[in-house]
Amino acid sequence: MSPANFHGILLLNKPSGVSSFAALHPVKRAFGGKKGAKIGHAGTLDPAASGLLVVGVGAGTRLLEYLEAMPKRYGFRLNLGVVTDSYDLEGAVLERHDASRVTRADVEEKLTRFLGVISQTPPAYSAIKVDGKRAYERARDGEEVVMTARPVRIDRLEILSFEPGNILLEMDCSKGTYVRSLAHDLGRALGCGAAADKIRRLAIGPFSLEDAVGVDPHVDAATALQTFLRALLPLETAVADLPALRVADDALPALRNGNPLPRAAYEVTKGPATVTLDHAETGVTTAAEYAAFDARGALLAIAVLDADGRLCPVKLLPAGRGENLATAVTPVAA
Repeated sequence: MSPANFHGILLLNKPSGVSSFAALHPVKRAFGGKKGAKIGHAGTLDPAASGLLVVGVGAGTRLLEYLEAMPKRYGFRLNLGVVTDSYDLEGAVLERHDASRVTRADVEEKLTRFLGVISQTPPAYSAIKVDGKRAYERARDGEEVVMTARPVRIDRLEILSFEPGNILLEMDCSKGTYVRSLAHDLGRALGCGAAADKIRRLAIGPFSLEDAVGVDPHVDAATALQTFLRALLPLETAVADLPALRVADDALPALRNGNPLPRAAYEVTKGPATVTLDHAETGVTTAAEYAAFDARGALLAIAVLDADGRLCPVKLLPAGRGENLATAVTPVAA
């Protein structure tokens, strides 16, 4: 079976020192290169950062927006007494201060100020586009980059270990949260400055770094493909946070042709959440999207319900990870 016919979600353990884009090269090669399955990732990690990178394979790339919306968990080191232009130790040092008097109690007290929904300004050295150009490109060209503050939510900030000037932290947060900005703002609150280091993404929604596969650019494509296929998750894992409904068997042909279905043709199995971070901050209400499944649990489509209760497909998807997955993975000769 051609690698281009597989669809799913792949968990990669990105090493530090490479960009998220470069980390995908072995995956793209394994799945057929330019003529193979489409490959993309959700949630860019800085080159200096490591950890979980969730990758869409084939139709999985059409579900990346739902993966990006999932909450994240990070571990990182907070270096007190230094301020840099990139908010981490990769950037140029702008200030140095004495942080020897900062205690664990001081840090714990300041951490409480950053819990809940807060306003955060991303670093100028980030991949966010400003007038069509990456912010970090403008910053490297010497331009003055003005970043716009945005609402983010931080659910947990925990000190794992404390040494004077060197603190290990773990954070649970919403999409769009910058660890480097948090470190910078926390350092400012402490009055001594701070920069992040050793940033590692530990989880995205239900996906854990412990379940991720490593990226080895030196392994041949055939061997890499077998490794990736064994780890490939079905498409439905990408929409675990969406409300869900089940479509009756006799309505499946109409749905696969992109036709709206009447209320009698489906059953809601999980209702939508009432409030999201974006809605709470902006007051904008949008139609809830549902993951539509068949009776066997295969993801068929992403759909919305119109004013008459009809199910209207937005994205039609191939079921599962591709046919005959088990026979596609053959043992590698020793």
